[in-house]
Amino acid sequence: MKKVIASTVVLLAVIVAALLTFAASKPDTFRIERTMSIKAAPETIFAHLNDFRSWATWSPWEKLDPAMRRNFSGAAIGTGAVYEWSGNSDVGVGRMEIVESSPSSKLSLKLDFIEPFENHNTAEFTLVPQGDATKVTWAMQGPYQFFGKVMSVFVDMDSLIGKDFEAGLVNLKNTAESGKQDIVLTRVFDAPLEAVWKAWTDPEQVVKWWGPTGFTSPSCKIDFREGGKFLFHMRAPHEMNNADFYTAGVYNKIVPAERIEFTQGLSDKDGNPIDPTTIGMPADFPKEIPSLLAFKRAGDKTELTAIEYGWRLGQMRDMSKLGLEQCLDKLAASLK
Repeated sequence: MKKVIASTVVLLAVIVAALLTFAASKPDTFRIERTMSIKAAPETIFAHLNDFRSWATWSPWEKLDPAMRRNFSGAAIGTGAVYEWSGNSDVGVGRMEIVESSPSSKLSLKLDFIEPFENHNTAEFTLVPQGDATKVTWAMQGPYQFFGKVMSVFVDMDSLIGKDFEAGLVNLKNTAESGKQDIVLTRVFDAPLEAVWKAWTDPEQVVKWWGPTGFTSPSCKIDFREGGKFLFHMRAPHEMNNADFYTAGVYNKIVPAERIEFTQGLSDKDGNPIDPTTIGMPADFPKEIPSLLAFKRAGDKTELTAIEYGWRLGQMRDMSKLGLEQCLDKLAASLK
């Protein structure tokens, strides 16, 4: 019996040694990539990649834990944007940061997994126009730690992670081809951050600039706190019969001197939501628009990024973008 046990132990030791030796022979780095053709312009696809908040519409991991905690920090979009998550065993704990953002062509990420195991990789998206479509490649690479080498003996990591990439690209394709594209505007104001922040949060300042060119703002109400409401009022010029328009919303998250997250929509004079079609808007005009304002010091100036999510490509989106651009022009003038 002792000889049998001894022989078994020796055999197991040989098998383990062989396994470890084979694992050690694996490459020290890995790269996994998948490619898909998407019938959308590069800039449309890139907008869904360059803003971590948009990942919820296509990322294959977002729905694995409905209670997952998310935190966005750093830049609003592009280089310096940070996304941290913490959830169940399916998603774990980790952090992503955009380290390179080349508009409509390439996005590079620093990807840090903390739990259930620690690993540090990089990922990138490259976009190449191909006629009326765009070739999108999603890749991830990094060091192959010894534990990973051992696991790869039993599990094909390329297939395991690759299937998630494939699912994500299908979701991205569906999202990009749906005809939706966020409005994203970035403007640098020749004023300190405190002044630009006040221009958005003080009713007496808002009425100086709110509304497109030719419009005035007779009144504004703001309860500036998370969960607080606002009601912006603008009046059209004489040639538009001095029509009154109201925008109401709720502040969802406020990070002082950094960002304001809110939802907004058309309303009546008392702040009650209205159906946009009742004032002549098309049926696809959004009833509620998730929005973000991100503030960043730029020396003695201020960089502001304004984002409105979920717009559908078309004339109304173009008109709304133009209106927001004109609002920012008036804001710049009011700060002088």
